[in-house]
Parts: sequence; C-alpha cells; structure tokens
Amino acid sequence: MTGILPSSSLPRSASRDRGSFITRPLTWLYCLLALTILVYLPGLHGPFLFDDPPNLILPIQEWMHGQIGWDQFVFGNDSGLLGRPLSMLTFFANAATTGLATFPFKLTNLVIHLACGMLVYALLSRLLLYDPQFASQAKRIALVVSALWLLHPMQVSTVLYIVQRMAQLSTLFTLMALLAYVHGRMELEQNRQRNGLLLLFLALPLATLCATFSKENGALVPLLCAILELAYFRASTAMPRPRAVHMFFVLFLLLPVVLVLSYYGMHPHRLIDSYQGRLFTLGERLLSEPRALMDYLGALLLPRGALLGLYTDDFAISHGLLDPPSTLFAIIGLVALASSALFMRMRLPAYFAGIALYLAAQIMESTVFPLELYFEHRNYLPSIGLFLAAVALAASLITRVLPHTHRPGHIRRLIGLSTVALFAVLSLATLIRASAWSSWHGLAAEGVQQHPNSMRALLDDAVMLQLQGRYDETQQIFDHMAAIDNPAARHVALIDTVALQCMAHGQVTAGALVNMRTVVGAKLQLAEMLAFENFSNYLQDHDCQGLSKVAFATILIDVVNAAPQPATLTPLWRTRFNAARLYLAAGMNAQGMEQTARAWMPGTADVAVGILLARLYYNNGDPASSQLILNDARKRIGHMDKKNLTLIDKLQRQLDGIPTKSAAAVGVHAEHSS
Repeated sequence: MTGILPSSSLPRSASRDRGSFITRPLTWLYCLLALTILVYLPGLHGPFLFDDPPNLILPIQEWMHGQIGWDQFVFGNDSGLLGRPLSMLTFFANAATTGLATFPFKLTNLVIHLACGMLVYALLSRLLLYDPQFASQAKRIALVVSALWLLHPMQVSTVLYIVQRMAQLSTLFTLMALLAYVHGRMELEQNRQRNGLLLLFLALPLATLCATFSKENGALVPLLCAILELAYFRASTAMPRPRAVHMFFVLFLLLPVVLVLSYYGMHPHRLIDSYQGRLFTLGERLLSEPRALMDYLGALLLPRGALLGLYTDDFAISHGLLDPPSTLFAIIGLVALASSALFMRMRLPAYFAGIALYLAAQIMESTVFPLELYFEHRNYLPSIGLFLAAVALAASLITRVLPHTHRPGHIRRLIGLSTVALFAVLSLATLIRASAWSSWHGLAAEGVQQHPNSMRALLDDAVMLQLQGRYDETQQIFDHMAAIDNPAARHVALIDTVALQCMAHGQVTAGALVNMRTVVGAKLQLAEMLAFENFSNYLQDHDCQGLSKVAFATILIDVVNAAPQPATLTPLWRTRFNAARLYLAAGMNAQGMEQTARAWMPGTADVAVGILLARLYYNNGDPASSQLILNDARKRIGHMDKKNLTLIDKLQRQLDGIPTKSAAAVGVHAEHSS
C-alpha cells in the first residue's frame, strides 16, 4: 500500500472532504481562534520578564539613543549559535513602531500563535486526508488537535514570554516547511515532478533556513520530514520511493548528521568543556532529561494549573539511575512509549507520527547540549505531535468500539459534549494563567507558593519586597535560599545578604562577609556572577561601612582565582572585570589595570574590556601597549558594533596625535559599556 493515494483512489468520503475544504470546519477554526484571543487578552499588558531585559530592553534602549544601528540590533544578538536574526528583526519592527510598550510585543506573539494554530490545522487536515483510517475525519481530527494545542495552558509561558517569540517563529516556519514537504510528496506521487522538486528543494529549504535563523531548533525540519515519510509515504513494488526523495534526505538529513557527528567526534572536548559553567555533567543531564520529558508529558495530558510557568529551576538533577528512583522509571517509560509508536507504525500511522514528532522535536534541547534541565517552552512544537497521537489513539478506539454499543448515537453525543467540556476547561485554565502573567508581582508570589525552592521565584519575590522597603522579609527570603539544596541558590543568598545590609543599612556585618567568602573555591555560575555584578555596580557610587570597594574587589579576585573552571568562561572574566572597575573607582589604577589585562587575556571578553585596557595604557604613558591592545580589539569587534567602533576610533585618533574628545570621557564610556 502506498502512503499517498491518487485522487481517484481516495474514498468517496475523503474526496467530498477535500472538496468542501472551505465550509464548516473553517467556521469552527475561526471560532477557535477568537476564543484563543479572548483567553490570552488579560496577559497582553504584562511586563518584560527574565531574559527580556538583556535580549530586548537593553539593545532597544541603545538603538533609541543612537548607540547602535538597526543592523547590530538584528545581527548582534548572542542567543544561540546563529544569533537568531529573523526573530530579532521582528523585535526591531515592534520597537521601531511602538518603542518599549509591552502590549505590541505580546500581541505580536499572540498573532504568531494564531498563525501557528492555523498551520497545524492546514498540515494535519491535508496529511490525515490520505490516512486510510482517518480520511473521512481528517478535518475534525485536525481541528481537535489544533484546539488542544492553541488552548493548552502550557503554551502561556511561550506566548506571553516575549523573548520566546524565537521558539514561536521557529515553529511557524517549521510548520510551513512540513506543509511544503507534504505537498511536494503529493506532487511527486501525482507525477508532477517540477512542482514537487520546487517544493522539496526550494520552498522547504527556504522555510527551514527561516526556522533555523529564528531559533536553532529549525534545523530539525529534515528529521521531522523523515518521520512523515515513514508514517505516510511508504514505498512498495508498485510505487517505489522517488529518487528525488532519496536525494532530499541524503542532502538535507544524512550529510548534516554525518558532519555534526564527525565534528564532535574529532573535538569531543568542545561538548564536554561546555559543561564547565553548569552544576551537572553531561552524564547527569542525559539521566535527568528523561524525567523532564515524562514530566512534560504529564503536564500536557493533565495540566497542573499554577504549577506551570517559568519557575522550574527547582527541577532536581539525576545523579544515577536510582538517584532519584524516578530516573529509571522515566527511562523505561520513554522506551515503552517509543516502542509502542514503532509497533503501531503500520496499524495506526498517526499515533506513530505523533509520538515520533514529539520525541524528535525535543532532540536539540533535551539531550547533550548544556542547557538548563527544564523549560516549558521546549514543548511548543513537540506538543503538536503528542496531541496528534492522543487524538488519533482515542479516535481509533472510538471507531472500533462504537459499532458494538447499543446506542451509538447517544455515545457520539456524549463524546461531543465531553470534547466541548475539555476545551472549556483548557480555556479557563489558560485564562487563569494569562491573568497571572499580567503582573510580575502576582507571578512571583504564585511562583514562591508553588515552587518554594525555585531560586528565580525567591529572587523575584525578594526584589518586590526590597522595593517596598520590607527588608526583614527580604532577609527571610535569603535565609530560606541559603538552606536550599542548590549551591547556586545558597551562594546568591549569601551575596545578596551582604548587598541588602549595605543598601538598606549602610553597613555590613563581619559574619555576613565570612559567609559570603564560602563562595571561594566553588564553581562560578551566571547566577553568582550577576549577584556579584549588581552589588559591584552599587559600590561604584556608594560607600558601605565594613566593606570597602577594595575589600570587595579582593573577594571577587579570590573567587575567580579559586574557581575550578577555565578563565575563558564568561562568569570568570566578567567578575574579574568588575573587580578591576572597583579598583579603578577606588583610585588603585595599577591593580585595576592588572585585573583588566587578566580579564582580556583569555580572548573571550567583550571588546569594551580591551578598549578600557588600551585607554589605561594610554593614560599610563604607554602608547605602544595601548596600540597593541587596540589592534587586538579591532580584530574581535563586529563591523556593526557602532558604539565600540566609535570609542576605538576616538582612542586611535589620540594615539595618532589628532585632537578629539577628552581622554577621561572615552575611558568612562569604555569602562561601563561591558
């Protein structure tokens, strides 16, 4: 049996289904889209959160003040391997038209969500039309899957988290690519070679590039196409698989996989060393991710309301198969799930395709790369596959059982009412979640209640309390954090305790300093680095009894020197640079210059560090060293970094003896630009 049946071979009901493509199902789809808009409305006025400020607010402000151009905004982001310029271009469009108002950003995210929902319907209604078991129900099943996906409360943390537009756009273009693949294969089956080749070798690669330049997950498109091929486009002696299809998978799937595996096979340290900034190893991540995947599955099939969200950094690390014991059960569960999909490939291809799509779409973020262990937005695309599998399995069971019941009409009405009730429950849950996202304070308070050991939730709550002047309650949060079985949370609590004493009371106790020094010798992660940096920025302009600028800078140097990590890691060179700035603010120029040079030496620091070092050499009467550092900075700088290019040009003019702005002004700008 071939996977795609010719039009003349389609069941009569399927032919009617395809002919009536713009009738009632589309009306229901429009109603579904309107309902989705209604349940998300309360959250559209919510604030920027978490990764939004560094990725969006800061570059938008720099662009608005003329410090960077639009090209650096779009192409200068360092998220992911490719910088995700297509996503950044849409953020720039929002900023250029409405500034920093959050409503337009979140509204754009919602529009993308609706567009993705329409593509889910379009893809599945066409794909399932050629499924022998579901041809007559293709649109109904596609509509149910689209409704589950659009209305599910887990999607809130993607749609209303502005920066996760990256995941949304990647999903949007991935769905376009899969739709192009299905149409291309249909054209090849109908011997319309030219149309099929254009879709497979032009339209699909373009959509894949757009998906990948939105977020790197888009590179998985060929693998997802292979799943659709195995599910629905089966070769036979009467209709062998076209040569163009073989060429497509060799070129776009096999060759890239071989290249990636060869690269990491020849450079395994590149992967292993990338875990230097994490508290878990590669092996521990591989053990932990099955638990994360099974937890995602549970949350998708049985939504957990307020437990959903972004405060999931309390997810435990698996240190062994039985530590915790759920690790082994999760692995067994995933193996059983994958085995069931393989077993059902011929009998129920929609179930196979759904489960395989769910697992394959998780490969990039849930396997070997040193990302955080758990994030809900990783299910934005994969959940389409899970809902397809669940609905297909339910529809298959109903089809088999219904003829054997005494009152099939009554059962059908009951199933219809149950489906409507399910959508109502999902809508209400999403409405509640969206309402919680309308306020950072409400979100943080709920996060602390539902995830009492989440460092993110506790820190957000502490910020709220501190802004209200409730310092004793803030300290209670830090005391709780210090007792959590999480080294990063404990370290941040000790650092922030010192910062709170200084900011609230103007003095630091000796006991708090002793506790903070316990960070010396531990791995320095991003969380500790940011805590040190925030306090360093405060000390630049303020004095604190019991802790001078020099004393805190010395502690920072001790932390960096004792950290069991390479100096190339961002937390290390950046913390050393903060120490240098404190030395300079205290008038200790020699120590400031030494630490700036050591921060610059590993070759991974921001260009601003090199510019400051070159300025310090120049001010110290060493123009030769200043020129060497400046030349090095020129090699590292991007051609779109207008702000730092301007600073380099000013200093170069001074080195060349050409009058320009004062040296002091250039030095200050370079000092703070990192």
